Amino acid sequence: MTIAFLIVVVVLGATVWPIQRYETAPGAASTVGDRLTIVGDEVEVYPPENGVRFVTALGNELTALQSFMGWLDPYVDVLTCEERFGDCDPSANREIQLGAMATAKEIAAYVAVSYLGMDATFTEGPAQVAGFDTTLCEESAPPRRACRVLAVGDVIESIDVGNGVVTIDVVSKISGALKNSAPGDIATLAIRSLAGESRTVEVELIASPDEPERTIVGFSARDTRTVSLPFDVVFDTDRIGGPSAGLSFALALIDQLTPGELIPAEGVAVTGTIAEDGSVGAIGALVQKAIAVERSGARYFLVPTAQGEVDIAEARAAVGDDVEIIPVASLEEALEALADRGGDPL
Repeated sequence: MTIAFLIVVVVLGATVWPIQRYETAPGAASTVGDRLTIVGDEVEVYPPENGVRFVTALGNELTALQSFMGWLDPYVDVLTCEERFGDCDPSANREIQLGAMATAKEIAAYVAVSYLGMDATFTEGPAQVAGFDTTLCEESAPPRRACRVLAVGDVIESIDVGNGVVTIDVVSKISGALKNSAPGDIATLAIRSLAGESRTVEVELIASPDEPERTIVGFSARDTRTVSLPFDVVFDTDRIGGPSAGLSFALALIDQLTPGELIPAEGVAVTGTIAEDGSVGAIGALVQKAIAVERSGARYFLVPTAQGEVDIAEARAAVGDDVEIIPVASLEEALEALADRGGDPL
């Protein structure tokens, strides 16, 4: 009885005991159209019957029991905190990923609307901290190095390097504020945190690792541009993060703004970042996403050519003949691939 009781206690404890392990596991392949809203008096919308699907991978923190089950699953990677987040800061990484998703939606809307010949322009946004170069933030870094006094998500509202306060309402103004500065100078920054709290910090400026003649604060800025369109576009992604849905969002928007069925009836899932020139970039967790597509029943899966032959071969091996994996390098190639497989051409 005592041994049985101990076994029950151990099993129950393992179901709730966090051990700082995180998964990369198959998520879902969901229809973008369910999350897309287009509003405008002058725009005609053609809701598709099929619709493109975007793909997610799970990245939750695991208990001891979940970690054990994950180790047994060939399509689940169980990672340490450092392997998952680099500097083991899940909350900061979460903010980075949510910011990347916000940017992906703006770029996707710009690409889709521009491709259809409509007016679309970018508006520059605020200077928000996206992260730090780890080579500039070693343990011995000075206490006034940017990575020591700034946090991911902080917005820089002004800079004073001794020549007066310069308001930073858009990110490009930072270069102008530092043009007469040198590495080692101390800059006073007015900061607004993600929570809306204001504070003032002092940062020791450094030379850019790539351009030693250029003085920088020492952080990577998030792309905070927003797109202006002739109508309103809303992608409701809730708390889904990352930039990998960019291509699927662009295709979904084109599908809704044009008559016919862009997506073949057998079902199409899509992953890949998208740049403003329409080029498609690599993403993470391709094998896990391929498994999610297979489970969804979709026949085709568009993936980035930039992913590389090894990643694509592993994804194909994981799903076999159930899913045709189609590498594409651009929006144009994606549209051609859809038309070749029975989708209505534009």
